[in-house]
Amino acid sequence: MAHMIGKEDMSRDFTLLIDGKNAFPEILRCIAAARRSIYINMFIWRDDAIGNAIAQAVLEAAQRGVQVELSVDRYGVVLEKSEESKRSFFHKRQSLAERGKITALELLYPMENAPRKAQDRETELYRAIMSHPNIRVERNEFKADHSKYYIFDGEVLILGGINIEDKENGQDLQGRIYQDYMVKLTGRQYVDALVTKLQRTEVHSSGYFFGVNVKKPERYFEMETLYLSMIENARQELTVTMAYFSPLPRFVDALVAAHRRGVRVTVLVPQRANYQSDSNLKAVHQLLRKSDGGIAVYLSPKMVHTKLLVNDGYITFGSCNITKKAFRQLSELNLFVRRRDSDFERALLASVAENQALSHRVSDYREITYHRLLAWLEGFLV
Repeated sequence: MAHMIGKEDMSRDFTLLIDGKNAFPEILRCIAAARRSIYINMFIWRDDAIGNAIAQAVLEAAQRGVQVELSVDRYGVVLEKSEESKRSFFHKRQSLAERGKITALELLYPMENAPRKAQDRETELYRAIMSHPNIRVERNEFKADHSKYYIFDGEVLILGGINIEDKENGQDLQGRIYQDYMVKLTGRQYVDALVTKLQRTEVHSSGYFFGVNVKKPERYFEMETLYLSMIENARQELTVTMAYFSPLPRFVDALVAAHRRGVRVTVLVPQRANYQSDSNLKAVHQLLRKSDGGIAVYLSPKMVHTKLLVNDGYITFGSCNITKKAFRQLSELNLFVRRRDSDFERALLASVAENQALSHRVSDYREITYHRLLAWLEGFLV
């Protein structure tokens, strides 16, 4: 990684946005402040309170002359329709194949308090957005793009792991508090660096770089290699906070090897995830068993939606989980930042410590139980 990093620390331009309660107000403020252009690349955009609030802000921006481009992946419709409000803001109709996948997810992951079915409606706000001449919406392409980012006037970039949905703004219908991060990067150089990176051109950055999986203009998947490099380069400490963590042998072995060479390895996952919970529990079960309890495993009462790694030299977070699908099929985006005791770093590490303090540490793998068949199925599928 060192060849990508310059000498200057640019992290003073980085603002950490912890959870939707901090991210969404800043996103709305940036939409209101935009004067020329807004670009939003989103995986999930629900027809709920925050989904409508952002849509209304986007419409108002277009009405004052801002050029708006929205890219909402068709792949997300299955998740939009299988949990929470079960209403999609942009994907109002589903194909027969999509409806089959939605039904399968509803059967595998029945969710208390969620409506049995929800009919999508073409609201006045939806029709106004779809018909406005200053708004271009790309919603029908199945890109399998899991990244989430915003660009305002070519000068402000916000990226991370938070979708546009109410549960990211507090808690889900099952009462699980959601935890995740976004980061605001202020400066045209960061926007230019991301656009260049997405075109698969390496950028020699100052104190940071982007990690991506992209399919166009040609396939370039690097996130698995970058995550493994973070683990293998750890010398004293390594923290992994992961929403969805499949027990991939390369990652289990790499984390155990880090522990055996004296690295303090800490892994935190949700105690009960909305999806893939048994796969998560199988992964940490293996880590505890193979490390003889030496790896510190935490189960969080929150629905930790974070995808974060921290070692001695770098911090990374964004959209990429540790799953087969994330590494082989999905477009992803993470920010990597060199550790230099900045305000950004201190705020992030304080949040990580706070989440660990709220979580239950498990020392014996026999304390962890999971549904073996469902864990196998999740591992096979994702």
